[in-house]
Amino acid sequence: MDLSRRDLLRAAVCGGLSAVLPSISATAAEGEQPPPSAGLRIAVVQQETLPGQVETNREKALAFAQEALNNRADIILFHEALLTGYVENVLELAEEQNGPTTQAFRELLQGTDTRVLYGLVERENDKYYTAATLVGASGVLANYRKTHLWWKAKGLRHEPKYFSPGNELVTFDLKGWKCGVMICYDGDFPEMTRAYANRDCVVLFWLNNRGSRGKEEVDRLAKSNSIIMATSCCCGRNDTKDLSRGGSNIVNFDGSVLAEIWDDEGVIYADVDPAKVMPHREQNPGYNGQRQDLYR
Repeated sequence: MDLSRRDLLRAAVCGGLSAVLPSISATAAEGEQPPPSAGLRIAVVQQETLPGQVETNREKALAFAQEALNNRADIILFHEALLTGYVENVLELAEEQNGPTTQAFRELLQGTDTRVLYGLVERENDKYYTAATLVGASGVLANYRKTHLWWKAKGLRHEPKYFSPGNELVTFDLKGWKCGVMICYDGDFPEMTRAYANRDCVVLFWLNNRGSRGKEEVDRLAKSNSIIMATSCCCGRNDTKDLSRGGSNIVNFDGSVLAEIWDDEGVIYADVDPAKVMPHREQNPGYNGQRQDLYR
């Protein structure tokens, strides 16, 4: 395998060529889904977004992503509105799905199977969305647009003033495991998490941009649906100068906390076993006792 100058530089930084070699896996026949891998290593980044300072926020995110790559994460999760925060000119700062931030992550991921899921203020023609964009070495793999826009606020955080709502749930494959994604206010509706469980998702990624989103807000969603949850939030001073504590976390399908971080920037990790989700869900009275036929 030929290594680029960029790969060799990364190898020197990371301590050896083994850090840049792509993982070896069996290739499925064309059109077939590869069998799931045994486990997943999830990385959740808690980062302070400096409102409106796109390039600074992007460079910091790339550094955190490189750290997670060095630690062999399969997926790296960032928070909602990672690049912009909430500022008056947020629409001027919006990017397309394949804009400069996606391209920067794509370049970083070359030679790996790792994914980055980040919060993008997205522009498509004359419409704007608060989105979660999944990026791999080949480019955009999935894009979710926030379906529930936060309305009970004045000013910058009255989202319907700026954004259009998305109209569909989005799932994606990660090493053969089905995953879902939601953004902030979405998760305040328990039906959202249940809908992803009903679609046989075993991991749910939840991006946030608020004062905190701690484990206590994740616990019941994870336990009642037997679903692994990775939840990101920002930290530091926000657009109102209020302090955000973060509370980003990774919670297992039984509600146990695998990793969490408060108050500081950093990356947390957890090795999870999605193969255990479905057997647990089959025995979960909080999931299987529901009369779904009553709600249609």
